[in-house]
Amino acid sequence: MTISATASPIGSGGTFGRRGGSRPDGHGSMSTRAAAVVLLTLAATAPHAGAQNGPAPAGVIVFIADDQDGRDAGVYGNPAIRTPNIDRLAAAGVRFDRAFLTTSSCSPSRSSILTGRYPHSTAAEDLHTPLPADQTTIARLLGDAGVYTASIGKWHLGDVERANWETIVEVPGADLADRTLEVFERRPTDRPFFLWVASTDPHRTYPGTGTATPHDPADVRIPPYLPDHPRVREDLAAYYDESARFDSAVGQVLAALDAEGIADETLVFYLSDNGMPFPRAKTTLFDSGILTPFIVRWPREIVGGAVEAGLVSAIDIAPTIADAMGLEMPTAQGASLMPTLADGSATGRDAVFAEANWHDYEQFSRAVRTGRFKLVRNYYWDTPLWHPADSVNSITWEAFLELDATGRLTSAQRYLMQPARPFEELYDLASEPDELTNVVDDPAYRDELAALRIRLDNWRVETDDRMPAERRLDGFNRNGEPLPPS
Repeated sequence: MTISATASPIGSGGTFGRRGGSRPDGHGSMSTRAAAVVLLTLAATAPHAGAQNGPAPAGVIVFIADDQDGRDAGVYGNPAIRTPNIDRLAAAGVRFDRAFLTTSSCSPSRSSILTGRYPHSTAAEDLHTPLPADQTTIARLLGDAGVYTASIGKWHLGDVERANWETIVEVPGADLADRTLEVFERRPTDRPFFLWVASTDPHRTYPGTGTATPHDPADVRIPPYLPDHPRVREDLAAYYDESARFDSAVGQVLAALDAEGIADETLVFYLSDNGMPFPRAKTTLFDSGILTPFIVRWPREIVGGAVEAGLVSAIDIAPTIADAMGLEMPTAQGASLMPTLADGSATGRDAVFAEANWHDYEQFSRAVRTGRFKLVRNYYWDTPLWHPADSVNSITWEAFLELDATGRLTSAQRYLMQPARPFEELYDLASEPDELTNVVDDPAYRDELAALRIRLDNWRVETDDRMPAERRLDGFNRNGEPLPPS
């Protein structure tokens, strides 16, 4: 059975059945998978030995936005953006207020989430780099256990990973809801399911069709690292519109779970792959780049309305799904969140780590964040902090340039205009959560700086994080124009 994707301008059609036949490693033979279906069916009706006491979920759905800031939802304190379905999801589940991605770049972040590994540990840390065959994703693990696996929306994982999914449907955000419902309705109902619902919203560009009821630029919330300018407001309102469109898609899929009577039995996640596509957000290691909205709902096992303030890393998501399904994921570097979700017995991580690698421009930076402090180390300190080419080509950047020429940017906003960066940046998040003042040279923070340096160095050694022998060339000039390959 085949679902065409002729409506999609961004990729290939969707198919049922594993793409491209057998995997290169020979896993997933029909006899092995048939046995796995029987075993997983038994697991779904019997108590399992994971962190929760009941049977495995009937299915798992991961909703992942494309470039949504961690604070841009009503439930996260932004009343200007319309996200009623995300808000209801949080009311019925657990909302995590300090969940962090391992990078602020589209494809590396998705690879990290699906493998439960840091980007440099996947060998796919640069933008557009495909996942290698030796990486185990949660889709591969679940598929080998007999779970029906489907990806709908944005792919961005490379060709090798296609063999680990039974259905892949590549469609833009405008068609995401309809195509997801089609896949959901046609799934094999005698098996558990895993749906990776990956929107292209609210990624640039913004053609002005995100929602039938556009947001008013006068109402948008402007973070302090962006200037208050009519073009910035217009740009943010369009970003809000596409965020609202994804919210609508989420609501339609959740309604399908209700209609089928399996909402209580389905484990649902909501998050983003990186921060919003604006200057000093996406591709950076500020919280504006790596803080993600993160909501988990499973009514049968999780008490709704809870809020968790502990630190969570995106590498914890895949192990959590595996644990819920009664499986182990030894290749993951993260840990299951089921103890926290089940009864709040876990309090979160002591620290989270993140990295910035090539994304349109050369980059090699690393960060460690605790509950109060963040240390960023810029190994390519001699280059400016930049932002993605699509952001450079935005009307927001036009406003930046206009205001800079007339001396109307704040010192924090002018950070992007500096020809070089400090080697290290230290931020006290308790006194200044927007990370506008670098206190690395303040002697009052000497002890905290020393402790964070040790943490960051040890993490790099433990995860075998090595700098490339040579810098990768920029793909664009600083005006956002593509450069010819060398």
